[in-house]
Amino acid sequence: MPDRSLQLRKPWYYAAVYVLLAVMMGIAAAYQPVISFLGVGLLVLCLYAVYQPEKMSYLVLLSTAISVNYIVEANVPGLEILSLYKLGILILLVPGLLQNGLRWKFASPIVAIACMLFLTLFFSEWHPRLTLSITLKAFIGLTLPFFFLMIKWKEATAQKHIRIICLLPIVSVATGAILQLAHLYPFLNVEFTGAIRVQGANIAPHLAMLAFLGITIALMETKRNPLTAKFYYGTLAANFAILIATGTRGPILAMLAMAAYYFFDMVRDYIKGKLILLIPLLCSLVLIGGAVYVQWDNMTKRSFERQTGTGIDLSGRTEAWSYFLKGVQDYPLTGRGLGAVTVANDGSLYAGFVVPHNEYIRFYYDSGYIGCILLFLSLLVLFRMIHRIIPQRIKVYYGAFILAFFLYSLSDNTLSTVQFIIPFCWYLNCLYILSTTNSKKEEVI
Repeated sequence: MPDRSLQLRKPWYYAAVYVLLAVMMGIAAAYQPVISFLGVGLLVLCLYAVYQPEKMSYLVLLSTAISVNYIVEANVPGLEILSLYKLGILILLVPGLLQNGLRWKFASPIVAIACMLFLTLFFSEWHPRLTLSITLKAFIGLTLPFFFLMIKWKEATAQKHIRIICLLPIVSVATGAILQLAHLYPFLNVEFTGAIRVQGANIAPHLAMLAFLGITIALMETKRNPLTAKFYYGTLAANFAILIATGTRGPILAMLAMAAYYFFDMVRDYIKGKLILLIPLLCSLVLIGGAVYVQWDNMTKRSFERQTGTGIDLSGRTEAWSYFLKGVQDYPLTGRGLGAVTVANDGSLYAGFVVPHNEYIRFYYDSGYIGCILLFLSLLVLFRMIHRIIPQRIKVYYGAFILAFFLYSLSDNTLSTVQFIIPFCWYLNCLYILSTTNSKKEEVI
């Protein structure tokens, strides 16, 4: 039974927050009318979040389908639009967090990042352009997604969250088409190589991240809950088409092991007599064949248009990795400070390399061997806790999913990009919630 006294105190708590926000907006109106306008919008959303915390969680999750820092051009002194976005979604989820509570045993990545902050403050050799505000901003930005991993959503809400995650790439493409029609943001990106990439309401690599998650999660869900297989087969096909249209190679390579096992599992079940599986098997082969045919020219342009020392064009990654590794070679144990990687590019590299597009190098640069090992060990502990509770039939798929995450982290910013890390953490949370619920039901039976 809910605590009656807590229910009575909540309105006073929220009223105090509303009054504080109103005062802040009143002050802002005199100096920054735009901020005041945004504040009013946030207040309306906060009211909705208080009375409909579950539905607000759907809106927050859907918002990750859009790369706001590329779509919206706005600057607030000391804060980028992405930092404001992260702060905003955290505020909107506070009512749901208070209502449902947190699962603190999943806090190991947050503890690891806090240790990295401690190393930075007391032991790291700070990069000359690193400031305390950059370090604190990096700490908040990196820890925030892991709070979403800890919220104890209801079972029905978790099921809807998983469906929404699989729909995110489609939402991005649809939103991107609307923005293109309104001449607000280009739907396609044409690279200097001539390769044409679909980007929707993101940039192509971010849309690829959404599609990667939509595919791998759908593969698991068809096995975890066969009753919903039709929905996930549909989103899987759409997301695969979107992934190929982005022209992004990293996620395709990362998910090969999972896809290979899925086909093996499907063929094995077909041989055992499940003839109905012939339909998705043939459809998958046709889809893959069609994708290869349509995107062959794009992929060859992106991979072999430029002559590089590696033979395959990695879009400047090898040069970036060498640059960042050289910058930290004299400080291998504690690095250059949390957030230092974001200010390390002195113009020698392409401006797009704000970070090295390799999470192992990124955190090695920021906090050396000590911080990097702590972070990835904490992730292994977290993944292990979830592995222990999930159904036996999807353990291999889950292992392949985590392997794909580690492989993807070799070539992109999986832990620091909203379009990957928030849906990724959100799904792991939902998977744990549903697996725990099913385990309890089986024990009762």
